[in-house]
Amino acid sequence: MKRKGILIVGHGSKSSDAVREFEQMVAYTSLQTDEFIVKGAHMELAEPNIPDTVEALVAGGVTDIRVLPYFLYTGNHIKQDIPEILADVKENYPAVKFSFGKALGFDPRIADILLAKAHEVVEI
Repeated sequence: MKRKGILIVGHGSKSSDAVREFEQMVAYTSLQTDEFIVKGAHMELAEPNIPDTVEALVAGGVTDIRVLPYFLYTGNHIKQDIPEILADVKENYPAVKFSFGKALGFDPRIADILLAKAHEVVEI
């Protein structure tokens, strides 16, 4: 049984299209691994939220949760808001190991994605 989980945290949006794209990324990530149980949560504006998703992971037997922000930059949500939410959640699960990853930030692979997207533009 998988005991390690990845919690991908997105910003959240009122846009159903944005939420759907986030869910697609979470689902695709899950398909790429046998090592982790992968779930997604939204920091705000959409459900599920971080506490509810942590609860679901723990209920599924996960004892090691790696929280990965699906954010481009290390802004206030990464430096302050998400760590505060996690500190509150962590108190409810003393037997669970939590770790927090970095924002996507600078990564040369993103340049490759941007260049590929340059071929997909549409005239406005």
